[in-house]
Amino acid sequence: MTPLRTRPLSKPTRRAVLACLGGGLSGPAWADAGPVLCGQAPWPAYPGPEQPPAVQTWLAGAAPLGTGPDCSGLGLSQPELLVRLTGSCHRHVDLAEELRRFGRVSRLEGLAYWSFTDRKREVLIPHAHAVTDAAASQARAEFSLDELRSGQPLYFVHDDNRSHKQVIYSMRLQHSMDDSFTMHFENTSDMSMLGLTLLAPHELQWLVSVQRLGAGLWGYRSLLGLRRLRMGRAGQHRLSNLSRALAMFDLWAGRQTDAERYR
Repeated sequence: MTPLRTRPLSKPTRRAVLACLGGGLSGPAWADAGPVLCGQAPWPAYPGPEQPPAVQTWLAGAAPLGTGPDCSGLGLSQPELLVRLTGSCHRHVDLAEELRRFGRVSRLEGLAYWSFTDRKREVLIPHAHAVTDAAASQARAEFSLDELRSGQPLYFVHDDNRSHKQVIYSMRLQHSMDDSFTMHFENTSDMSMLGLTLLAPHELQWLVSVQRLGAGLWGYRSLLGLRRLRMGRAGQHRLSNLSRALAMFDLWAGRQTDAERYR
């Protein structure tokens, strides 16, 4: 599928857009002055399957929220935003089926999230499909269990309601044991809106871990990191990415979490 191409904006129009968003292409003044977010904070205990997930955020330039999490697995140098989520759910499947679900990329189509800006639920990802390689040369079938277990990068594309072209992502099985596994995701192409760069390649990285906690009980942990915040206010970035992390958890858990409780 050919990505949608957009015409670059004129300088006056770019300035007007940035004024409305409250930010700039090179990031706000606090971008290089904030504390180092990564640390050694342990994961919190898994909330019960009937409880909402635990969500924590760390934002450069904001008041520190204690010691930051270990984000060495992300491969980011001094990220400017981290979103950590921990939750659980009941599901009677085996570990192989849990892994297969990540290979079914088309499940992302129609994924909804809570827009803190618009104060309503909206479709986040209208279209998604697997592709053959990092250049997204052509669409292909969903990824098999053997492909996922290979540990090699696998590629897929999706658009979302804030970007104006499809973005290429990679996913890779980073860690696997008898009762758990960890997937690593990152954008391998840029993300833009109205000709302005939101994310350069590899600036969004995400770890998702699934663990068997007991018979029919599964735990979920995710750590999302952004290397650089370019457009909009810091608080907008925090809420937007918090909501995206919740949407992915809800897709996995088959529920709908009230995002406003985390504002």
